[in-house]
Amino acid sequence: MASTRTFVTALATAGVLALGGCAAGPDTTDAATDREAVRAITLAESQSGGRAFELESDDDEWEVHVATDGGETEVHVSADGGEVRSSSDGDALDPDEQARLDAAVTTLADAVRIAAGRTPGGARIEKVELDDEGGTTVWEVETGGGSTVRVSASDGAVL
Repeated sequence: MASTRTFVTALATAGVLALGGCAAGPDTTDAATDREAVRAITLAESQSGGRAFELESDDDEWEVHVATDGGETEVHVSADGGEVRSSSDGDALDPDEQARLDAAVTTLADAVRIAAGRTPGGARIEKVELDDEGGTTVWEVETGGGSTVRVSASDGAVL
């Protein structure tokens, strides 16, 4: 009888511990997505041999635009950032866009990391573009929460 009671107690304790592991804790999904965005950028750059200047979350994958030898390559990377699904060469890169990219010290991956640390609750990164705002080159980082974080391309400061 005592061994049955010990077994039931142990079983109940194991059940409570297992349910405790399922309890709601901090949501790390968005933070993981930011890391996956950086992985996608890094993979796209290494695959195409260029520098990424635009990122968009699209249909459960990342669409990364990379400047390569005066042209543009569009690289589609899996949502986890680990596999290139397709790649295609595009048109010549717009001269203004090339000039902004040449002037940018802060990389696209750095802008994602910086913005992720500044978004409420670590909102998912949806889209990042290199843009000109009144003569200042900035990375415009749009999040799933509807906010936009502007990161200076020259020094990484949040504007």
